[in-house]
Amino acid sequence: MIVAIGDARRRDDAVGIAVAEELRDSLLPEDVRVEIAHTEGFDLVAAIAGAQRAIILAAIALGEKPGTVHVLTPADAEARADYVSGLGEMSLIDLLELAALRGGPEVLLIGIEPAEIVPGQTLHPSVATSVGEAAQLARDIAAGRQDWRLFAGG
Repeated sequence: MIVAIGDARRRDDAVGIAVAEELRDSLLPEDVRVEIAHTEGFDLVAAIAGAQRAIILAAIALGEKPGTVHVLTPADAEARADYVSGLGEMSLIDLLELAALRGGPEVLLIGIEPAEIVPGQTLHPSVATSVGEAAQLARDIAAGRQDWRLFAGG
């Protein structure tokens, strides 16, 4: 399962959605679905229910150069990130903890360092140029061409 989160009205916060849209137009393994979890946190919990593994696509700020692609576990994101796209009133980490309580999947976050989280509907150019790289990384992990454990620490 690959799920994008973010707010399409907040410029670079929508980068996960842009990555998901690119993935929808590409060849993925038959058992991999791509969804966008819009603005309600429970959309995400429902989307990943029943999956063994889930990749969440989001804007993730670690204080690096805008456009840098990150791959993190939820625990790493909670410990290190200054910002992670959210869904409604609940943080992504809280939602993933809720999903885990319900027997949810292993999760990796693929994020792009935002330049600006401000009102607007276009990605900053330095962020937009990284959408393809993040999409390819998601494809490679989903297809098993990149070992999940390299990123999950297992």
